[in-house]
This record gives sequence, C-alpha cells and structure tokens, in this order.
Amino acid sequence: MIFRLASIARSQATLAGRRYASSSVSTSTSSKPLSPLNSFARAWYNMFGSSTARYATFLAVGVIAVELITNATTDALWELNNRGKTYKQVDWSKFDPPDDDEEEEEEEEEEEEDDE
Repeated sequence: MIFRLASIARSQATLAGRRYASSSVSTSTSSKPLSPLNSFARAWYNMFGSSTARYATFLAVGVIAVELITNATTDALWELNNRGKTYKQVDWSKFDPPDDDEEEEEEEEEEEEDDE
C-alpha cells in the first residue's frame, strides 16, 4: 500500500513537472470582456511596446512634449505671480529721459521769446 501511494505521488509529480516545463504557450482567452484599462494597455503595447525603436521614439517624443508643457505652465505661473514686475511688463515710457533735440528746441524758443 505504501509503495502504491508513492508510485501515484511520483506519477502526479511527473505530470505536473511536464506541465510546468512545457514550452507550448496557451492562447486561450477568457470569455469575459476586457476592462478599458487592460484594453488600453494592450493597444499601447501593440503600438509602442512591441518594438525597441518605437518604444525609444515614444520616450523621446514624450519627454519633449512633457518638457514643453512644463515650461509653458511654469512661465504662465511666473507671469501670473509677478504681474507688472517683469521686464516685458514694465511701462518704460515713464523712464525715458527727454531727448536732447527737444531740449534744444525749447531753449531756442525761449531765446526767441526773450529777443522779442
């Protein structure tokens, strides 16, 4: 009886070992529908993840796009918090010195008035 149990256990272990060591790939799919996240992941993998070149291109374009968005957001927040304080927002006409030509014309007009 003990030998019989040992032989049954041995045969089941070899079946399990063959199943785990098998190189065949199961292609069965379940009948339940895929979740949106799972279907998105599969679509992304089929488009970008299945090729190293496409994955590298995806990363490069993604990094550049995120950098542009981050830059635009940071600039907008900076302008919002520093309204009226930055170089391009200052009204520089308030700080313009009068031109020398205008001063000379005013002096000539004063001299003409004095002569009369």
